[in-house]
Amino acid sequence: MIKNFAIICVTFFLFGFKNGKTSPPLHKLIADTGKVPEIRILPAKPLVEKDIRGYYLNFDISIKNQTTHTLELSSMEMSVLDIAGKLETRKFLNRNGRSPGIEVLGNVLIKPGETISIFNPFYSLPPDISMTSMKYGFFFDFADTQQQRDNNHQRLPIDYDLAAIKAFKPEIYVAKTEFWLPLKGKLIVWDGHDFLSHHRRFPISVPDKQGKVIAANSNRYAYDFMSVDLSGSMYHGSPLKKENWYVFGQPVYAPADGKVIEVQNDIPDNEFNGKVVKSPNVPPAADPLGMGNHVIIDHGNGEFSVLLHLEKGSVRLHRGEMVKEGQEIGSVGFSGDAIYPHLHYTVMNGAREQAAEGVPSYFNDYKLYRGSAVLPIKRSRIDSGDIIESDK
Repeated sequence: MIKNFAIICVTFFLFGFKNGKTSPPLHKLIADTGKVPEIRILPAKPLVEKDIRGYYLNFDISIKNQTTHTLELSSMEMSVLDIAGKLETRKFLNRNGRSPGIEVLGNVLIKPGETISIFNPFYSLPPDISMTSMKYGFFFDFADTQQQRDNNHQRLPIDYDLAAIKAFKPEIYVAKTEFWLPLKGKLIVWDGHDFLSHHRRFPISVPDKQGKVIAANSNRYAYDFMSVDLSGSMYHGSPLKKENWYVFGQPVYAPADGKVIEVQNDIPDNEFNGKVVKSPNVPPAADPLGMGNHVIIDHGNGEFSVLLHLEKGSVRLHRGEMVKEGQEIGSVGFSGDAIYPHLHYTVMNGAREQAAEGVPSYFNDYKLYRGSAVLPIKRSRIDSGDIIESDK
């Protein structure tokens, strides 16, 4: 009897969500809920990467508590609809099972007036999905007291106080520029833009300690490149000496034709002081964003390459200069906000790193290493953990 009742409840809930409605909670709502939470998808039209293995969704979700209650995000779900509005797939994240469940998103407790930023947990889909439109459901419990919070963890996913539904249409991004890898030799994508990457961990729309709000993430599709030896090691000897990292001092090449619009070349490289990175004493205005020595290239079609953490004095280009794909532009250093020597590379849709949004990039003519297998790639995406080498 109990089992049948549970099946009926779940069926009723899913039917309601499918039709854009939310089922009523299993208990009486607390009075004076105020407004429903404000849900924003950032960027407003999410871009989708695609390769032979499927689709990849990289966007932020901003939730502002406009109610008079402290809210706890108890569950999320995603539906993908085809062109006829028929359901193709649905994914869930809630408290079911042992912790962590929904807690993998980070802070899910929102006080009145507060905003939290979370990262889309449903980040990959199989290649046979049409990706016409998407619908996300967010379900909240009141959490004004510790007793409420404790009780919330005993509640079923279909038992919630407030719900908000957000529908949108993603856009499969087709890069306009033909890109080649900016380094030669065997490389590892030490950090890319997958769900666990630090490039994604950026609280869009949430005020910082100074009250500033950043509205874009230019590193949304960024890569940190490291050179590796045949065994996959990134350094020899002690890693606490920058020269022991294989990538340090390696030539950096322009990934595509374009015009140089920004150059920084005189920031001293960091050093290791024991197990601590020692940054040089430079005026705050000299490197306010921690980019270190860098080059930004305008490819003329709304795509801008950014190459960061270059070695002091190595940059061979000047602002306004035209550069050709494959032209040497400098060498990998240890400048700026870096904990190891590496090349940070990203493509963005504007000229200002702190204001532009990152966009996907696809690379031509490289080898992808999978253990003993070497796969020739004509053009595809790369991401964290990939071991690659340019064919040019």
